Amino acid sequence: MRKKKPSSFNEKTLLNRLLKNYALILVTLILIGMVSIGMNTYWQSMGRGEITAQEAVDTIARSINDKNIQGKTMLNGLTDNQEKINNLNRYMDEPISNYLNYSYDQQLATGNYLFLPGQVKNFYTMYDNIDSIIMVLNNYNDYYLSTADDKSGKKIRGTPRLNNKFYLSYPITNPVTLEVLGSFYVEFSQKDIIDSLTHLTTFDGLSAYVFSSTGYQLLTYTEKNNTLDQQLIQQKMKETSLLPIQTLAQTNLLEHLQTTSGFDILVTVSKHQILTHVFFDLRILMIGGLGLILLLLYLLYRTFTKYSQQVDIIMDSMTLVTKGDLNTRINEQDTQFELRELSKGINTMLDNIEQYIADIYKLEIKQQDAHMRALQSQISPHFLYNTLEYIRMYALSEGSEELADVVYAFSTLLRNNTDQAKTTTLEKELSFCEKYVYLYQMRYPDRIAYHFEIDDALKKLVLPKFSIQPLIENYFVHGIDFSRNDNAISVKAHLSNNQVKVLIRDNGKGISPQKLALIDTKLQSEQIELHGSIGLQNVNERLRAYFGPSFLMTIRPNETKGIAIELSFDDSFSKTEIEYNNSQTSSQ
Repeated sequence: MRKKKPSSFNEKTLLNRLLKNYALILVTLILIGMVSIGMNTYWQSMGRGEITAQEAVDTIARSINDKNIQGKTMLNGLTDNQEKINNLNRYMDEPISNYLNYSYDQQLATGNYLFLPGQVKNFYTMYDNIDSIIMVLNNYNDYYLSTADDKSGKKIRGTPRLNNKFYLSYPITNPVTLEVLGSFYVEFSQKDIIDSLTHLTTFDGLSAYVFSSTGYQLLTYTEKNNTLDQQLIQQKMKETSLLPIQTLAQTNLLEHLQTTSGFDILVTVSKHQILTHVFFDLRILMIGGLGLILLLLYLLYRTFTKYSQQVDIIMDSMTLVTKGDLNTRINEQDTQFELRELSKGINTMLDNIEQYIADIYKLEIKQQDAHMRALQSQISPHFLYNTLEYIRMYALSEGSEELADVVYAFSTLLRNNTDQAKTTTLEKELSFCEKYVYLYQMRYPDRIAYHFEIDDALKKLVLPKFSIQPLIENYFVHGIDFSRNDNAISVKAHLSNNQVKVLIRDNGKGISPQKLALIDTKLQSEQIELHGSIGLQNVNERLRAYFGPSFLMTIRPNETKGIAIELSFDDSFSKTEIEYNNSQTSSQ
């Protein structure tokens, strides 16, 4: 017994192709899952970014509105009547000592104590978000400045500098004449706005810009140093006094709001930062997915390699057999489970082959060549039937009744095909067709249904072999859709008004009206030339020759969009069972 070292992984074996396919499917599914989760996370992050931008705009707008109300309230407290306007002019016009005396005199005369430094100082007590207050009157060269460090304030010569500060400005008007007397500026702290923006998002990339109605930049907030966007905004505002909304929207999620009070609020969230955040969040998923892929590939390789090595042992032995070494046997100890049983079956088959060869050799010596060739022609079919019966019995012994039924059906079909008889009964023909459909049903479980029905009076009706099977085969070749699970075919044979009718119906793809009309025309003619319909041509010619002019084949669409084929002929043209038996005897 020759023993060959098994190959590790033969690329040509079906098993290893299946391994590659399974590995590819698993890797593809895992990658699709990872990509789906990644895309879902990305779009969720983009959604959160849009919500964050909108919330940031709303937060800034609310804060500016609150500050605007505070500023108007403070200005109203200083300028809501003529007496207070006069008080402002006195403060700007006189030294502080004279202004103080004026305030005392006014208190004695009116009962109201109007002292500008004291009023402004109270504003810092009322509102904790004020950094400074500036008042500029048109008729004076000095302006008033109050800061958090010097709340009482003082007059300063020149023009106030408002750069890089969050100032809200209001016109100072005379309540009587409505004349604009100057401007009132309140510098608010940015801390509350910045604190609110900081807690809005879990990822970096948020930027916020606030501009006054005159284009003055009141607020700039960025979580990351976004120099390019800042430079672009400043350049466009300087050139056109318009924000570059479309340019910024290419790389950012963007929200823009123009308030009724004239402020421009722009909030951007960097798409690049969102993508970076997504990759950071998915790092564990990507590492885990890669690890899972490698683990599955390793386990599949280990499992299939061992199985493949056993298959290779069998294949190597069979290769030697094909080369003529019939003494080769498979070492059953090197295989396991079903492969061991298969090895036993092959070894038994090789033993039988050797025995058959020995028997044939002996017969060659004792018999004439013609008789010997006739005997040899019988060996292959009978051996195949015996082998199939062995497989069927083995399947039954292993409890696989379904496999045994399949083998039995196939064996029956094989016997019918190798039988030399030219005719058969309708019952046997339909039984043969039923087994043919049954094998398709086993190949495609839960996708094909069939129904065969025959009148008792027609069971012994004699007709040519393979009269109905080609019509059913046409359905499986051209009409069935294996992606569906409701495929159905039925065959019904019955007597109607002394006419034998065999109806074959399916719910397949059907035939176009043009092609159906052409087929009907050809079926009615004496010479049938149905290109692409060889099965129909063969059946029609054979049955017409057998049953005479009464035979008619019609094809039409049915209610299920499939086709219905009807074979009909007079009952008087059907052969008797005695004639059938005689034909069987003569064929033998």
